[in-house]
Amino acid sequence: MKKKLLILGAGNAQIDLIEYAKDAGFEIYGCSYTNTDKGIPLLDHFAMIDITDAGKIEKYVMENRIDYIYSVGSDIAVPTICEVAEKTGKFHFVSSRTAQLCCNKHLMREAFGQDSRFHVPYMVCKTLSEAKKASFFPMIMKPVDSQGQRGVYRVDNFSQVSEHFDSAMSFSKSGQIILEKYISGREVSVNAYIKDGEVIFSMLSDRESFSELPGGIIKAHHLPSVFENTKTHTEITELVAEAVKKLGIDNGPAYFQIKVCDGRPYLIEVTPRLDGCHMWRLIKEYCGIDLLEMTMSHMLGNDIRAGAYNVSSIPFHTEFFCEPPETVFHAEKYENRTGVYKRLYYETGDTVKRMNGYMEKCGYRIFMSPKKIGLVGGSGFIGKNFKKLFEDKAEIKDISRKNQAVSQYSKEQLEQAFAGCDSIVIMAAKKVDPKEKQSLMLYEDNVRIVENTLIACNKLGIKNIVYLSSRCVYAAAQKTPIAEGGEIRPINYYGISKYAGELLCGYYNRTYNTNIKILRLSQVIGNDKNGYMIDRFMENAEKGQPLTVYGKSVGRRDYIYVKDACRAIWASLYKYDICGVYNIGSGVGTTSLELAKAVINGFNSSSRIEMLTKKQEDTSISYLDMRKAKEELGFSCEYSPAEAFYDLKKERGQYSTDEYTI
Repeated sequence: MKKKLLILGAGNAQIDLIEYAKDAGFEIYGCSYTNTDKGIPLLDHFAMIDITDAGKIEKYVMENRIDYIYSVGSDIAVPTICEVAEKTGKFHFVSSRTAQLCCNKHLMREAFGQDSRFHVPYMVCKTLSEAKKASFFPMIMKPVDSQGQRGVYRVDNFSQVSEHFDSAMSFSKSGQIILEKYISGREVSVNAYIKDGEVIFSMLSDRESFSELPGGIIKAHHLPSVFENTKTHTEITELVAEAVKKLGIDNGPAYFQIKVCDGRPYLIEVTPRLDGCHMWRLIKEYCGIDLLEMTMSHMLGNDIRAGAYNVSSIPFHTEFFCEPPETVFHAEKYENRTGVYKRLYYETGDTVKRMNGYMEKCGYRIFMSPKKIGLVGGSGFIGKNFKKLFEDKAEIKDISRKNQAVSQYSKEQLEQAFAGCDSIVIMAAKKVDPKEKQSLMLYEDNVRIVENTLIACNKLGIKNIVYLSSRCVYAAAQKTPIAEGGEIRPINYYGISKYAGELLCGYYNRTYNTNIKILRLSQVIGNDKNGYMIDRFMENAEKGQPLTVYGKSVGRRDYIYVKDACRAIWASLYKYDICGVYNIGSGVGTTSLELAKAVINGFNSSSRIEMLTKKQEDTSISYLDMRKAKEELGFSCEYSPAEAFYDLKKERGQYSTDEYTI
């Protein structure tokens, strides 16, 4: 005889549970306050009952001889489940007291305690006059007992508190507002599983929300977290254990929302259930642990263990398809979004329901990135090296004129060429040729290719993008090391075109929520045989001929080996949800004389150095500040100049001169 499972709620969050239970052979009952939930047609039995009415739910359980009661993705369902289960002798993961603590933000803060180092300052009020006592702006103002970011506002002064107070209060059943100190910094989530009071599984992920909207409205989740295996990760683990103990979460899944400021985590919210963002599915794809199956197996009385697991070498992501409330949904907008799993909550023509009131989840996809990388201009010097280094880690597609993937770099050609790609690197650019009369017209293609690439990416939903810019955007004379906020004064037309590309990328990041990483590369060392100083040094060192250095070798430049430049590109692609400008170089100023010595050392050459002191040299000093790239991308150079030239000696002759890297 089939076991009877009652699921409270039948919306999009509950469909995962409904489908699992159906496949597991349950007879499925469902209750909701509305008869329009998307999951209702999947149920065997349905009754329109307010799931916060524990008395009516208890009566329904008794009348239908329900064996189990559960729900996912719903805070308001948890107290009802636990109360009814206790009264009817059914299985429940946590006590009704714990359910109340976790689902009421005031009670949760009290139980967690102001003595915790992970505590967020707060106060609770019932009236606007009480709210005047708050003294820790900026704050987050929200109802103590709502869910799904309803009625949540960031307020920077009392005028804003007054403006939004009534709206926030309208979502509180108990008539209370909680004011919490706003914690700046990155958002993270923890999906944990608890057995007999001990955390047996914990997965940290990055939580990306709409920065321009209040209340932490979700946009995406990312695995692994940028805090993986850091001191902050250790502290987050301690926070989770402390919350589990203080709140009495003895068994089952739990979901934590946390903010990290200056390396320290702060607890924002916790709920003793599976989340409403389908994280169980993302985690399963990433490491093989199925939290939904674990939850159901535990509920049925089976012994559960998380066991050992291996994580994917390629990051996984959940991206939500979000649209404004009460607008008409168009499914075709998302037909090109690729992934290992995709689901739409609406069909074309449906009206998007008002939930949080800003941007509503209309579906989602789970995908890997970087898995298939499109290199715009990949047949050039850097592109060839990148493919050689990383073709065993990802599928890499060269999109250039040379391999005839495109002919004009038009929007249409690029869109077709990008099919199936999850990441794009914009490498294509005309090089400076001193033999040509310089004008901006020579470099128009550089800007046009960037624009057309971004248009195509936006249409296909590709957000993970790297744009290769240059040190040439900086003013030549300024304090060194030059940070990303240094003076912008391009030194040539090439630099102007590169900075124009940067402006386009910044516009797309702000307007279309793309994650474009702009890499300002220092001078790249490699076997591109361009006839410039480094190439002449290597050629002469091979032949045992003198290496000529002009002047007194006072000027200093920042150099980076091409393999390190490629590693920086990979590190940028690996940080999917990061965007902005990053210097990429050695962070060290090297003179021409030092460079010549490094070439001789690396090539093990018998060449000598000739100093032509009467020859004019560029005596300016310019090298890059690499702190931001190290902190946010985890990048620093592996090769010293001598090591780079030793490596290059083995590869001489492989590359020819390219006027275009496109």
